[in-house]
Amino acid sequence: MSQEEVNKEKRKTIPLTTSESLTFFFLPFSFFGPRNKKHNDFNKSELDRFEEYGFYLKIKQAKELTLYGKLFYIAITVIIIYLMKY
Repeated sequence: MSQEEVNKEKRKTIPLTTSESLTFFFLPFSFFGPRNKKHNDFNKSELDRFEEYGFYLKIKQAKELTLYGKLFYIAITVIIIYLMKY
């Protein structure tokens, strides 16, 4: 097995770094507007890059963290609305 093949196999099992995880969790939505429609969503461009290079575990983790981030913001919104009533 050549070094390139070994690296391709390792690539499939490398987890997200802490900074990548935080980005997917705290920025699950596109905040950058339609200025450049091709690259307006950072997370989408990162997912495309992960797919291009074969980071399959990172893709799975990024999608999970994006979902958790969306749920987090929904929960925060509900809590704030609830607290504003009282």
